[in-house]
Amino acid sequence: MNEKLMVKVPTTNLMTNNSTFNGLLLVDKPSGISSHDVVARLRRILQTKAVGHSGTLDPLASGLMVCLINEGTKLSQYILEGDKGYRVRAQFGVRTDTLDTTGQVLETKPVDLTKEMILAEAAKLHGEMEVEVPIYSAIKVQGKKLYEYARGEEEVQVPKKVMKFWDISPVDVGPDWAEFDIKCSKGSYIRTWVDLLGKALGCGAAMSSLRRTWSAPYLIPQAQTLEQIETTVKGGSAGAAFVPMDLALPQVKRIRVKGQDRVLLTNGQISHDLRSQLITAFKPAEDQYIQVIDQDGGQLLALIGLDPGKGFALKRVFKY
Repeated sequence: MNEKLMVKVPTTNLMTNNSTFNGLLLVDKPSGISSHDVVARLRRILQTKAVGHSGTLDPLASGLMVCLINEGTKLSQYILEGDKGYRVRAQFGVRTDTLDTTGQVLETKPVDLTKEMILAEAAKLHGEMEVEVPIYSAIKVQGKKLYEYARGEEEVQVPKKVMKFWDISPVDVGPDWAEFDIKCSKGSYIRTWVDLLGKALGCGAAMSSLRRTWSAPYLIPQAQTLEQIETTVKGGSAGAAFVPMDLALPQVKRIRVKGQDRVLLTNGQISHDLRSQLITAFKPAEDQYIQVIDQDGGQLLALIGLDPGKGFALKRVFKY
């Protein structure tokens, strides 16, 4: 998937067919508030409880949050699978318990680095690597979140996981800091990458700022601030930050149905004609699922996948 894809979304009326908006909302989160705060404010703005998001941003971080609205919440697992891109700043000469500058300082060291040294070590930290997850994270061990162990000063075996980093590009370098653009796989921690860079340089490092610029396939220029979204909604329309259901998964193959095939599908059944279309279109080596679109209205009706040994099965059915 080309990460540079920009999904062009037409401005539409927020109210369509007498129902509230269903789909995605691309939010430019400010630093200083939690992802939960963003969701709570969107619930108030949109007057619906059915709001979720496709990946937490810590309060320190800003940038792209792909939020899920009403029927869009059913797309959560499919949006979460996407890779991410960030702009990160590393502060050298300091180590903290949280791996960022909001945490308790564990160690400070003098910094005597050249730009060449920093860039050389950063360039080595690409590809897949198995490393410990941050102790201040929501990963669960024996039913308890890691940060709960940390806050309670309890001993715990910190798990390792495979993280992948690529497209590491320097933005700017100062005497004791550096800023990079970087891409990573789902579930990778940029704080961990900064910590690894500090260890490689021998002086330690903590993340001092983070901005999410890409959440595949969406880019930060497509997002709007909460204030812009509220103004747009009060005007009664959905702006460019809203992505309707039928455009939410542009990378996923689609087929169209109408008439009785559509009726059966909305009742949880795959018609003979639809199954024939699926056999023709679905490529097991390429496709995890296919989206089915209403030929007349254009709405996303369902996601269908192939269950090994069982055949095609409905993964999600959407109601409007």
